[in-house]
Amino acid sequence: MKKWLIFIVLIIGGCTYKVYDFLNVELDELSKGEFLSEHPSPNNDYVAKAFVIDEGGATVRAAIRVEIDYGDKTKTIYWNYDESTVNIRWVDNETIVINDHPLHIFNDTYHWKKDPKWEENRGRY
Repeated sequence: MKKWLIFIVLIIGGCTYKVYDFLNVELDELSKGEFLSEHPSPNNDYVAKAFVIDEGGATVRAAIRVEIDYGDKTKTIYWNYDESTVNIRWVDNETIVINDHPLHIFNDTYHWKKDPKWEENRGRY
């Protein structure tokens, strides 16, 4: 009986973890996507590179992913679902506006699943 209880707890725990891992996508886990454009910062120290992720066929819409190339590393700072175009504008050397979302390239990220107002702006781009 005790072995069965341990087995059932492990199965339930494993399934719970798998569901959580599937639903909780982090920016560094996204697929590369198809290259759209690149935008150097005003001082040319950094480059914002935009990609469209469109792998779902008829039931899943495209998403935009933007990474910052710091020279020695890259970091995804923007991911928005239900977008297929991107509008990028640098405000200064460390602040960028991506599809009306201002971000500081060292401190901020935009993740559509964590935006409580995402549904209001869905599909604008």
